[in-house]
Amino acid sequence: MPLSHGNKHLVASLAKTFFELLSPLEVSIRTVWRGTAAPPDAKLVLDNQLLSIARRFVNLRECSVEEKQRYYEDICRSFNLSYESNTFPLPERESFSPNILRKLDRAPVAVSYLQEYDARHGSNFADRARHALFQFANLVIKSDGRVTEIEEAELLKLKQSLYPGVADAPPTQETTVKKDEKTIDEEPARPLEELLAELNALVGLERVKEEVKQLTNFLKVQRMREEKGLATLPVSRHLIFYGNPGTGKTTIARLLAQIYRSLSILSRGHLVETDRAGLVAGYVGQTALKVKEMVKESLGGILFIDEAYALSPEGGGNDFGHEAVETLLKMMEDHRDDLVVVAAGYTRKMDIFLSSNPGLRSRFNKFIHFDDYNTAQLVEIFKAFCKKADFKLKPEAEARLTELFDQLTAERDESFGNARTARNLFEAAISLQANRIVSLANIDEEVLRSIEAADIPSAKDLKVSGIHTAEAGENQPSS
Repeated sequence: MPLSHGNKHLVASLAKTFFELLSPLEVSIRTVWRGTAAPPDAKLVLDNQLLSIARRFVNLRECSVEEKQRYYEDICRSFNLSYESNTFPLPERESFSPNILRKLDRAPVAVSYLQEYDARHGSNFADRARHALFQFANLVIKSDGRVTEIEEAELLKLKQSLYPGVADAPPTQETTVKKDEKTIDEEPARPLEELLAELNALVGLERVKEEVKQLTNFLKVQRMREEKGLATLPVSRHLIFYGNPGTGKTTIARLLAQIYRSLSILSRGHLVETDRAGLVAGYVGQTALKVKEMVKESLGGILFIDEAYALSPEGGGNDFGHEAVETLLKMMEDHRDDLVVVAAGYTRKMDIFLSSNPGLRSRFNKFIHFDDYNTAQLVEIFKAFCKKADFKLKPEAEARLTELFDQLTAERDESFGNARTARNLFEAAISLQANRIVSLANIDEEVLRSIEAADIPSAKDLKVSGIHTAEAGENQPSS
């Protein structure tokens, strides 16, 4: 499959990263070069590295020589690489000379130059180069929709050359893929119009929807200005989501990740959810490693940190959460071009969290508040769960449900679960319905589908079971 079809957003993201690596690479080459001839051009060094990877993996594809040549040239055109001197068939991998083998499997020279630059300037360009080269190899190897065992083994060798010792390598699931299994990178980005339609279909969240649309329009115009060569504003994409549990924060973050991918701002558009437990360890030196692994898993998408305020607890002293915040801030800067972090939690506690470290307010300058759902919206969410599961809410049951939500919303505090309460209440209702109908003599389709007033729990039952609180449960049923 030509790269221009399903992978254009990833190609654009990688091309942008490679372009941004040229300046530090050029500086490093001229700084450390000790040869008698003039130092090589940075673009030539990087292009040769990409050509080497492309030849290596295209040559392993199980297709005709002509197909290999067409695909190789498509890669070169997509990344503006010169390929005139490269024609297939190339030598088989096993017949390569020892010198060529060492050249392919040692640390890329571009990465070595950038490591030198990082050591002098305190930057992290070498790590960005490793990740981009690994993504490039994945793009080449997976575009035909399958990965053979030979290709998988070669990808592992490349990984080991990029990440000596494998300590800093991407997670294993990014390294290999089962045969014929689609990955996030191979899935085409969803059209922006489709994503905005899904946003509009969510119950409530009117203020949030407007904020997301404004942000989307701003980023869309900035992208258009960039394509026309006009100046763009350096705006942080990281966000703070304020609000109580069950108000749709995770749902919106997942949609936003896909919107960013549709706009070619993120290369993958996936969402990685975590909290304090996923970032903070109990021993010195382990927290930074946990944060780095979580960030690497999130590259190309959104890292969603729920209850982020727990990273900087009030009166925490030397709590390891502070180390997690410091490491996260550095990683956000190092990967600012292909990572978005969304920190979420209660309004008051998030204000305290942002004040705990001066770097947090400079990274997070966009705030979106999620209002609690009212009774009518909670009823609509309950009915949406019914529709998705092929149940029908009878008028008497809807009236009783409305009364119940009126009582719950009037008494709610920060522990109220909002849409999660609606989800848990729906599950309780279908359980009560099953108990009611199981012994009936005649059970037809209408009986199986109907939720009656008797199936709606009482407020007392909910308080005993804890259903009205922010326990596990989805925000709104996905479309």
